[in-house]
Amino acid sequence: MNSVSFGMRTPKTAIRRFLASLRGAFTTRPDGSTWSRAANTWNVAPAYVEGLIRPGSHKTFRGIGKRLAINEHRIRRFISESPWEYEAVQNHLNQQIPETIASPAAMLIVDDVDMLKQGHHSVGVKRQYAGSIGKIASCQVGVDLVAAVPGEARNADQITWPLGLELYLPRKWVEDDEFEDRRQQCDIPEDIRFRTKPEIAIGLVSRARKASVPHACVGADSGYGKYLSFRTQLREWNEPYILGVRPKALPVIPESTPIEELGRGSGRGRPPSEPRYPEDVIPQSAVEICADLDDEDWREITWAEGTKEPLTGRFFRTRVCVVKSVAKRRISDERGWLLIEDAEDKLRAWLCWGVDEWSLEELVRYAHLRWAIERFHEDAKQVLGLDQFEGRTWKGWHHHVTIVLLTHAFISSERAAQSATARLPPFPKVARELVYEMATQIAEHKGLRREKARDIGAAMVRGLTDW
Repeated sequence: MNSVSFGMRTPKTAIRRFLASLRGAFTTRPDGSTWSRAANTWNVAPAYVEGLIRPGSHKTFRGIGKRLAINEHRIRRFISESPWEYEAVQNHLNQQIPETIASPAAMLIVDDVDMLKQGHHSVGVKRQYAGSIGKIASCQVGVDLVAAVPGEARNADQITWPLGLELYLPRKWVEDDEFEDRRQQCDIPEDIRFRTKPEIAIGLVSRARKASVPHACVGADSGYGKYLSFRTQLREWNEPYILGVRPKALPVIPESTPIEELGRGSGRGRPPSEPRYPEDVIPQSAVEICADLDDEDWREITWAEGTKEPLTGRFFRTRVCVVKSVAKRRISDERGWLLIEDAEDKLRAWLCWGVDEWSLEELVRYAHLRWAIERFHEDAKQVLGLDQFEGRTWKGWHHHVTIVLLTHAFISSERAAQSATARLPPFPKVARELVYEMATQIAEHKGLRREKARDIGAAMVRGLTDW
């Protein structure tokens, strides 16, 4: 097994160095005050990160405490009770992206992630759609944002940097009297109001903008792309976007369609107060547009090298204007590319704004970059235990997921440090190598020679990890 090159460092040292600039966030309140056990809080932070990296199927308080020989109650207090502010740590992730990762070519990707839960008392739990299993289930749902930097050629060389994750509270949790006891038991702040998932997403993007996170555009699936308010806010910020839309749902007309001027109508009734398209123009969805296409209208595009073969598909794009109201023939100011993919299983469509000069190849490449956040969810769950938080409170949930983000960022920084190599190793492999080096150094500390210690470390990794 080829391990991560640490030189004279140990993984413990590497973690502490990575977290060093965050000491203030873990020991100081927003008003500048501190608390009596702030030093203990700071000491547990790198231990929790190490506990999430170390192998084991249970990334719980007890499991982490046992693996690190730390009292379980210290771990529990750090997550569930300590006054450190998760917002400060997430702000740091936006403000301190390593030079090896920060890139103007990055895409800010919004999505939501579910965490399946039994029972009804954990904060935010409700029967709602769980994307991981594709159906309604009892779960918590968080909205997150990452910066995804595309690989030069290989899909696998893409790098993801987490920027934020916040819990979505269903409306009943926030507004219904029957949930008042649960709100108190979960210590939900009194000033929390109901926010839709797109509203939470806009807040995360706003924070990234304020931190000047470099990026080329914003991306999301149709769960966010379908919301006019979400797209409108991005346009007000002049944020280019490539957003999934439902192929049957978004009515558009050709951008070249002549538009009736304001104040001039057909001569019947009052003149229009908003731009309208002619009566003889029929808006179409992506599905209806495709019905009129011939084979020669499609282009085959390869957007990256996959692990087994080139990633290729059939695509078509056209300039469109989005219809605001079909009944009143009103149009919006939203004009851009409608990108369509004729995939084997179904049609896919994206609305692309602010990228008028991009080539078809560029649009396709970024439309498919959204997969990066799904892989981020997979790694955060399978490797780092994102969905294994056993507490019930608002603060505890946000503390846990924030340290998961921080741990993912640490591993991503170690992975990006190997960019001099021809190919970047997969995220789980870097995590395995960190564990391997930890195990090797533990064996060396027990007096074994390096060669024997490495054999024991490799055996521990094979025996304890399922990733």
